[in-house]
Amino acid sequence: MKLVLLCVALLAFQLPSRDSEPTVVMPSNHAAITFDYGGKYVQLRNSAEIVNMPKIVPKTLPSGLPWYVDVINFGPRNVTLQWNEGEFSVRLLPKDSVRITATQSGYKVIH
Repeated sequence: MKLVLLCVALLAFQLPSRDSEPTVVMPSNHAAITFDYGGKYVQLRNSAEIVNMPKIVPKTLPSGLPWYVDVINFGPRNVTLQWNEGEFSVRLLPKDSVRITATQSGYKVIH
């Protein structure tokens, strides 16, 4: 039994957390995710119904990793993240979260 508890404790310490990822609460009067939000956890609270991704697709983060952004919609309404007038779009219901990564030709949803 002690071994099982030890294994569970070790596993819990290894799980990734949002604590290591900087958090940005996007102001409700902004309707765009900008380059500098890359690599961050963006919280949408009372945001616009349509939030635009950067028009010029970012390539990498300063760390050299591919550009990405984690977004969660805290509501109260649905929010559509879009790029290039609908060429890419994803709709987030309240409490939905998604990771969006930059590709060579636009954006894609990871989860």
